[in-house]
Amino acid sequence: MTFSRYLLLAMIALSAFFVYLLYQSPVADEPIEHSTVYRLMMLLTGGAGLFVALTLYHQARSQEVATEQALELSTIKIIKDLWITPNLRLAQDYDNLGTLPAEMYPDLSINSSQDMHQVAFAISIFQIFEDYKTIYTHDKTGVNIWLGNFLNWAQSDTLQQLWPRLRINYQPSTIQMTESLFSAANEIKALRAQQGQVSYQDYQAVIDKLAIVFRQQIANPSASAI
Repeated sequence: MTFSRYLLLAMIALSAFFVYLLYQSPVADEPIEHSTVYRLMMLLTGGAGLFVALTLYHQARSQEVATEQALELSTIKIIKDLWITPNLRLAQDYDNLGTLPAEMYPDLSINSSQDMHQVAFAISIFQIFEDYKTIYTHDKTGVNIWLGNFLNWAQSDTLQQLWPRLRINYQPSTIQMTESLFSAANEIKALRAQQGQVSYQDYQAVIDKLAIVFRQQIANPSASAI
């Protein structure tokens, strides 16, 4: 239930209480401060103040969340412009760049346009892992679904071979996430080799374990340190 609904229910309950007080029979010669009307006025004043305070808090928090989301999306766009796009250009313009792609990635043995395309694509995949960590708290799809998607990709031998030389470009939490994905992917590959195929239940069991690691150690590393 959202905060707005809680606030609405609280106001409905307060209104019902006001109606109840109004129907109470007055007592003769009762001091004004003990009268139902007086108590109702005090409750109205307090309730109005509480309503205003809660509304202002809700608006401020909503604005804070919106600002966080905008900053995250802006960061992702900047990363795309400064990191992903140049690597894609290296792949697209490979034939016109001479030895530049190989010189920029001397540890990756880039000897062809295909090599550079694979490197650029791998970089974009690993960046997707990092970007998901950035926005996952606002995502409505669900951690398990995304991890299932990533688990398919992580079964690539090429990605696993390129990773040791590319891991220096990512945050420690992204390194942990990627290597957890590779470990889970290799578990799936071992099941496939053993059984001939991997069932939905097999995938879900691996994804569930992966989701626990993601939530406890990767997405919220400070909590796992407590």
